[in-house]
Amino acid sequence: MRTFLMITLVIAVPLTAVILAGEALAVQDTPATINGIETVCTGVGSAKDDPRWSAYPVKIVLATTGGANLANAHVSLTKGGKEVAGLDCDAPWILFKPPAGSYTATATLLGGPGGTRTANFATSGSGAQKEITIMFARPPEAPVGQ
Repeated sequence: MRTFLMITLVIAVPLTAVILAGEALAVQDTPATINGIETVCTGVGSAKDDPRWSAYPVKIVLATTGGANLANAHVSLTKGGKEVAGLDCDAPWILFKPPAGSYTATATLLGGPGGTRTANFATSGSGAQKEITIMFARPPEAPVGQ
């Protein structure tokens, strides 16, 4: 029991610090709340068909200019120049339930020379889902030897 508690603390304390800082390491297909904004990282396999996802008014899609899905990015949502949510996602869709307003979504591909792209959008905070596609010229290349 003591070992379990020590392991739990070793994992929970750093994770809590990351979440309190406004950033999160998203667990695929598991909704999380960051600074009061519900979000989920999804879009792979049969989980992408989960009916719960249609309740999210904003859907960010990461893709190549050729239409292929991309994953493994840091995605940040800002309002009025201030970050309101940020997370690392290893799937092509990032869903948000933000309050009404104008936002900027910024995606930075991780693990390669993919670069950073942004998209501006407005949402009413409810109603039909708004899909915003953030496109990258090509998928990131894996480092040599991997």
